[in-house]
Amino acid sequence: MSDQAPVSDDSVARVAGPGMVMAFHYDLYDASANKIESSKAGNPVLCLHGERGVLLALQEAFVGKVAGDDFSITIPHGRAYGRHYPDRVQRLARKKIDGGKQQTFRPGQIITLRGEHGPSPATVIKVGKFNLDVDMNHPLAGVDLTFDVQVVDVREATASEVAHGHAHGVGGHQHA
Repeated sequence: MSDQAPVSDDSVARVAGPGMVMAFHYDLYDASANKIESSKAGNPVLCLHGERGVLLALQEAFVGKVAGDDFSITIPHGRAYGRHYPDRVQRLARKKIDGGKQQTFRPGQIITLRGEHGPSPATVIKVGKFNLDVDMNHPLAGVDLTFDVQVVDVREATASEVAHGHAHGVGGHQHA
C-alpha cells in the first residue's frame, strides 16, 4: 500500500493532441517579419485538435504541448494557404456584383462574390467606374507564415464539441 495521496486529474498536465481543445494566443508574421495579426487583444483562440479552423501544420505543432508552453513555427505557404494563382486575379463588371452599382468599394476591401460553387471571398485590388479588379486567392496565399504561440490551456473536448466538430467558448459555442 502506498503512502502517497492519489493524484487528481486537475494536477496532471494535459497534453495537446487528438480529443483535446487548445486555448492559445499568437502573433502572426510574414517572411519579412512584418506582423500580420495578433490574438492578444482578445480572448484566446480555441481549437479542437483535428478539426478545421486552424491550419493543420499549426495543429501538428501543438502535439505534446501543455499549458504554459511557448513556441514558434514557420509554415511554408504550401502548407498554409497555398500558392498565389495569377489567374484568380480578375476584372469584373460592377453591374455583375450584387449591389455593385450603388456600393462604394476601396482597395483592400474583402467582398463576397456569388459563383456556381456558392459564395467566395475576394479582395478588391483596384476600383474603377465600371469595373473592379479583384483577387480571389486567399489573402495569405503565397505567404510563408511564422506563428509565435503561447499555450494558455489544454483540456479534454466535451462530447458536444466533438459532435459539433469545433471547440466551444465560455457559456457555449464560440463561432467566428
